[in-house]
Amino acid sequence: MIDALWVLRGIEGLVLVVGALIAVSSLRAYRRTGATPLALLGAGFVLVTVAAALAGVLFELVTHDLLTAWTVSTAFDAVGFALILYSILRPSDPAGNAAPPVPASPVPPTETPPP
Repeated sequence: MIDALWVLRGIEGLVLVVGALIAVSSLRAYRRTGATPLALLGAGFVLVTVAAALAGVLFELVTHDLLTAWTVSTAFDAVGFALILYSILRPSDPAGNAAPPVPASPVPPTETPPP
């Protein structure tokens, strides 16, 4: 039978891999475009990913106290998610690094008949 701790380790490993892929992708997009919200998004995912790793390291190697590991991890998660939210909701800056809102079209576009 598989021990529940090994299941938790496997899930945390999956979170690390997926979180790292998202963080790297958004930071590469920031380098390509220079859009500040992408940098904030990447930094938020870095913090959320580090939180997962830190919880495991604290529990396994440092304290074996689940409450301490979860408290530190949750603090990192909160800051990471706040950065992600800010990157989504942040207003455009004077340099134009955030995409302006797209106005809704009141009339749907019509197809032009072929000549």
